[in-house]
Amino acid sequence: MEPFNPHPGQLEVIKDNHRWRLVNCGRRWGKTTLAVNEMLAFASMKPKSLVVYYAPTFAQARDIAWRMLKGYAPQYGRISNVNESRLEVKVNESEIWLRGVENYESARGLGIHFLVIDEIAMMRNWYNIWEEVLRATTADTKGQGLFCSTPKGYNHWHDLWEQGQKESEYKSWTFKSEDNPHLAKEEIALAKKELRSEAFEQEWEAQFRSTVGLAHPQFERRIHLIEPFELKDYSFARGFDFGSAHPTASVRVAIDGDDNWFVDAYYKVPGLTIQEHANAIMSQDYGKGFIPIWGDPSGGQWFTEFSQHNLHIQPANKEIGTGARNWVEYCVETINQRLKPIPGHVVMTSNGKIDNAPKLFFLKNPGHEKLVSEIENLRWKDTKEGGVLPTLDENLDRDGHFDLMAALRYFAVSYKKPAFDDTDLPDDTKMFKEGYY
Repeated sequence: MEPFNPHPGQLEVIKDNHRWRLVNCGRRWGKTTLAVNEMLAFASMKPKSLVVYYAPTFAQARDIAWRMLKGYAPQYGRISNVNESRLEVKVNESEIWLRGVENYESARGLGIHFLVIDEIAMMRNWYNIWEEVLRATTADTKGQGLFCSTPKGYNHWHDLWEQGQKESEYKSWTFKSEDNPHLAKEEIALAKKELRSEAFEQEWEAQFRSTVGLAHPQFERRIHLIEPFELKDYSFARGFDFGSAHPTASVRVAIDGDDNWFVDAYYKVPGLTIQEHANAIMSQDYGKGFIPIWGDPSGGQWFTEFSQHNLHIQPANKEIGTGARNWVEYCVETINQRLKPIPGHVVMTSNGKIDNAPKLFFLKNPGHEKLVSEIENLRWKDTKEGGVLPTLDENLDRDGHFDLMAALRYFAVSYKKPAFDDTDLPDDTKMFKEGYY
């Protein structure tokens, strides 16, 4: 294997002395090549160190980095104890291990001197992995880290990258694929031609996008987030998600005469008793009269127990519309249809007129940040082939299971605009004939 000759972007990262270095980059930029050579250099210069590389899975660690590691290793010193099954090697008395985070609990008790995490944006349960286990492995050793990934929406990797723009121990970069001078320009041009623009911008330009693979790609803050206004003469309804291991959550929706929806109250709270949750919701709704509530239809005993505390919740409608592969996909699509801006549709609020408006808005009331985080990060599960399944990947929520969005789905598929009924209106035919109109 040819000696590692870092290109300018890689060299910039190598020369930096921050404890935690975060490289956000496009495909084929050379992040794994950088990571492997950084591991080998560290092991060579600091004997008796433990260097550990993590990929999303053990198989990916083997396929992505193991062969490259063995190819470069002889350039850095004496090699021994090569273990093909455990993906371990010794370089100058330092140990380098390759692992997958699906078995991250096994790192408890380790003292890691140099930690590399590759494709971090693809890792589920990241906050558990980092906060509960991996961060502590570098405490006694005062270890360093190199984290690399292509972005995947505004998830935990974006949060980390933002830390690298602000905090003293962190440093983050963004590099496009084209910043690798060894990558053929015609390959980049071909990818740009073949891919959807949002996919190209994410995968090749390393842009944090809120659309690729998301359950609700239509959501845009500038369109759907609006300032609070007086909700006079609106009707109200709720969606409700029962919590046990995860938070109890509810959203309240204000509905105007044209069936536009405005989510105006947010509730997502872990723990507490059923009575405490019920009291909190009733306190939010005080003075608003009767408000129908729809909850998770699999709630079972929850319906009875909340009813005993005067919060009467009914099961959400489980009918599936045409074109949906399952009920969850139908629920998500129902919300997406509401999120789409409608040419010529005008919405009037006390704050003014909204042109070409969608039929679903979120008011910037207390708690709206949690829902925004959920709607921007809720994704479909990936397949190995790069497609998506009609199953939501709810493990990406560090504060629960995207419970506010679940509550909104239960409302969305259950609420029906009341039909206008004129049977009780007086018969004014005589007045019409006599010229009163």
